[in-house]
Formats: sequence, structure tokens, C-alpha cells
Amino acid sequence: MRVRASIVAVAAVPSLAAAATPIRLAPSSPWVIDYATDSCRLIRHFGEGKDMTIFALESEAPGAVDMLVAGRPLATSMVEVSARFLPAQVKPIHGSVGETTDNHNPVVLWSAVRLLPGDAADAVDKRETARKVHPEIRPPAVSLAEQAKRKALRQAFATNTTAIEIDARHDRPVILETGSLGEPIKAFDECSRNSLRDWGVDPDVEDKIVRSVWAPAVWKWFSATDYPKDMIQRGKESVVKVRVLVDATGHVTKCTSVSHFIETEFNKITCDKFTARARFEPAELADGTKVPSYYVNKVVFRLAR
Repeated sequence: MRVRASIVAVAAVPSLAAAATPIRLAPSSPWVIDYATDSCRLIRHFGEGKDMTIFALESEAPGAVDMLVAGRPLATSMVEVSARFLPAQVKPIHGSVGETTDNHNPVVLWSAVRLLPGDAADAVDKRETARKVHPEIRPPAVSLAEQAKRKALRQAFATNTTAIEIDARHDRPVILETGSLGEPIKAFDECSRNSLRDWGVDPDVEDKIVRSVWAPAVWKWFSATDYPKDMIQRGKESVVKVRVLVDATGHVTKCTSVSHFIETEFNKITCDKFTARARFEPAELADGTKVPSYYVNKVVFRLAR
């Protein structure tokens, strides 16, 4: 059963010194965990009145996190905005600028956010880069001990984070005074884990997987002819995220679009093609046993300029 749960508000962060005079926004609501149909969301409001700003983390699968912040204080002329988790994060993350569909307030989306300290995040990025350079080679297994270490580092990073700095304007960054993210992230991760059962995935088995579901040359499953003709005529584009369930033989048993776009035809075509064309190597336990699991990816529909 899907539920909504509130978390007790945590204390606001002490004032942080900065070269530029920041806009500091204190919490104006408790943390809320939203057990949505296809994802988990961690949401909180900051500021009051015209400065009201909404912060949200969203996860369509354990470990996959996007961050979205919307509000007038984020007004910017830039197309890309950086953010840092304070006080520890030195290397910023970069997000895309847009606007909300209802009141056209500024919004920034950071995709694939890694809640990890610098060295650990760099190690993950290095592994991801190697995977992209040699997409035909299946990545090596990641031991349960290494996974446990990464989870501990992630939780420590969240606990130590007390604010989020958003550099929408270089002369006046926005600082969300979150307080420690430790307990909110624990609840957020628990939501993601519980969601596995709703999809038909056993979380206890998932905890023992050392090699994730994999497929080489995923881009070969799609071509320009898959672009919906009526969407071309209307000049529509989209980025479709999908989550597929893969059985122990590597076959797709279910495909779910987890994108938030009005043009549902993109979603249908993407899932239809994944179901018909995708062939995977199934997830594996340490002893080589193949088990059911899931796979998350996105398909970008862009028109030639």
C-alpha cells in the first residue's frame, strides 16, 4: 500500500560565511516522504511568500537520485546552475534551468546526484567513464563489502550536510538551510527499498547482487525511424526514463515509464521498443547465481537543428 509519511523537522543550519551575500532560506515545512506510484520523493519547503522555494529529491530506483528546486529566488539568466552540499562538498554539481508549468517560476534539475564525498564520487565517475568508453564489456562485480562501504559513506555525507548552496546568481547564491540530511535520507532510502516489493522485486535478494543487469550497445535498439511522426510534425521533444524488470534469463517482464511529460506517445514507444528488442545479461549473486532484478535508463528524443 502506498502511503505518505512525515519526518520531524530538523534544526536549521548555523550561518555560513561566504564571499557573496547569500539569500538564506529557512525551512517552512517539515520533511515529507511521498511514496508516489513510480518513485519516492523527499520534499520540503523553504522561505515564505514570494521567496517560497520547493526542494525535492526523487528516486525511481535505489541509488538513482535526481534533485529539483523551484522558486523565484532561483531566477537566473544562465542555462546551467551549480550547487553544493555544504559544508563538505567542494566540486559542484551542475543542473539544467527551466520553469514550472503552472506559474512559470524558475526551476533547476540536477540529474544523477551522487550523495558521496569527493573521493568516493570521483571513483564512481571514473568507473562510469570506463563503462562508456568500453560499452561492449560488462563491468566487473562490486563486492558486498564495497557496496556496504559506499552506503556508509553516503549516509555519513548526508548526516554531515547541513545546507545546500545554489549558485543561480554569482553575486548572490541561494542557501537552503536544510539542517542535517541524515534522518531524511534514511527515510528516503527506506522508501526506495520498500518500493522494490511493489515492482515485484525481492529487496533481500537485491541486497546480495554483485553484478547488476547489463546490456551492450543499448543505443542500437533505437533509430530515427522510432521517432513518432506526429511528434515530429508538432516539433515535440522528450527525455523518457524507463525502468524495466528483467528475469533470471535476461528477458524483460515489465516496462514502466517514470518520466513526467504530457506527450505519452514517447513513453509508449520507448517501452514497446525495450520490451520487443532489449536483451540483457541478468543480475548475479557472488556465487554466479542469476536472479531477477531491474534496469533503469533513458532515451532522448531530439529533433535535428
